[in-house]
Amino acid sequence: MFEIVEVDERSRGDVISRLRSDLLRNLFVICSLLREPERTTVYAAYGGDGSLRGHLLVYRGFAAVQLACRIDGEERAARRLLELLPGERMVLFCPPGLLDAVRERFPGARFYPEYQMYVARGAERLLAPNSAERLRPECAPLLAELYSSGEPQFARSEERCRELLDKQRVFGVFADNRLVSVAVAVERLPEAWEIIGVFTNPNYRGRGFATMATSVATEESSRHADGVSLWVGSDNVPAITVYQKLGYEKVGESYWVDVGTGLKP
Repeated sequence: MFEIVEVDERSRGDVISRLRSDLLRNLFVICSLLREPERTTVYAAYGGDGSLRGHLLVYRGFAAVQLACRIDGEERAARRLLELLPGERMVLFCPPGLLDAVRERFPGARFYPEYQMYVARGAERLLAPNSAERLRPECAPLLAELYSSGEPQFARSEERCRELLDKQRVFGVFADNRLVSVAVAVERLPEAWEIIGVFTNPNYRGRGFATMATSVATEESSRHADGVSLWVGSDNVPAITVYQKLGYEKVGESYWVDVGTGLKP
């Protein structure tokens, strides 16, 4: 028997405290509750003894998809939580242990395995020399052009790129007088920052530009946090190789579940 409740201001601190028991796994949920409560809804499943048996994040802040969700916890609790989700058009993240429950809830979904990788401060192997640089807000048109050159899930408007440059530390590499690769260092918690938005123009891949951008983003993150986390598709061998060269190691697995969006990692 479970009690499902929506996390509010009174219960938020307690839920965050419990999620910190596995901080890397729950990093995005914790930060969404702390930093973007206006875009975040979290449901918690409590057992009869008051223990937290599962949780569901519903986040409305990504550029490429209106609804992004994350489910975790015991399977029975997760099944109850999944009933709260709409039937279509979202990206859902779930651990391998909940695949059966998610498949039953969304039989037409597509599943893409991902790895979480992490490097502790002091263990990173940074690239030098390195021509990557931090991008200024006026680079928004160049960033929008770059993100529009490849896979649709990366596409961002110039306005969203300007917002990204204003709020986060975005590092880019130029070649042939154009921006060809970027990586974003996102402030999460003192224990861990996160690298997101790593992208290289398809015509410039395989030439080390992503390594440059990710190296500088990792260096910047390590100045402020105990370690750095990122996610990568398990079949993206070139990217995994880049991250391993920089000192990252696999620490977890999850699934990107496409429910009617056509998007993949």
